[in-house]
Amino acid sequence: MKAEERHHLKQNEFAISVARLAAGAQANRARVVQIVAAVVVIAGIGFAITLWQNKKRDAAGGDFAKAMSIAQSQIAPAPTVPGASQAAGTFPTVQARQEAALKAFQQVASTYPSTAEGMSASYQAAGVLASLDRLAEAEKAYQDVISRAGTSIYAAMARMGLAETLVGEKQFDRAIKEYTDLSAQRDGVVPVDSVLLQLARAYQKAGKATEARATFKRVVDEFPDSNHVTEARQQVTLLGGA
Repeated sequence: MKAEERHHLKQNEFAISVARLAAGAQANRARVVQIVAAVVVIAGIGFAITLWQNKKRDAAGGDFAKAMSIAQSQIAPAPTVPGASQAAGTFPTVQARQEAALKAFQQVASTYPSTAEGMSASYQAAGVLASLDRLAEAEKAYQDVISRAGTSIYAAMARMGLAETLVGEKQFDRAIKEYTDLSAQRDGVVPVDSVLLQLARAYQKAGKATEARATFKRVVDEFPDSNHVTEARQQVTLLGGA
């Protein structure tokens, strides 16, 4: 083969290699652009979701604060002067305030069911229902919180509220079981001495003096520094204990 032909052949091979490299680089560049674009889109979606969650959390917090403000509003007698209206931020009766607070808490709970504020609002609403003596509704509301709260503080507090509601409904056996289960949770969020005190009171209302006395005595013996010791000791004496 002539030197000139070999030279042309090498040039062609070089050109082909360069073309292949260029094509490969172009393809890789296209893939890189696609990957970068995908990352940008995902990051944008993540940022939008975070922004939306923060906005929702802020809104939930604001609405819950308003509901709490209603629940803590002052009671002021209704004006007797013709044409005068109720002072802003006040209610003429406790019941009127409770009804308004209930509505506000239920609104927060239904609008933000998956947030901590929504859960807290559900718990507060159950308590208001109980205070309004709407015990069947309160029981259902507490059960709803328990079913959704998992292991959070709301679950334990709702069980305490449920037990108290059951006592009000004279369902003493169910109430005693709730209190007994809670009192066994030594590392629970609700102080055991407080649970035992409520359990003892439930026994009293159920007419079970022996069990009530034994439970009050547990408060005295197991929690000598408890704020409930004075009451518990008095009850032990009244119920015939040593």
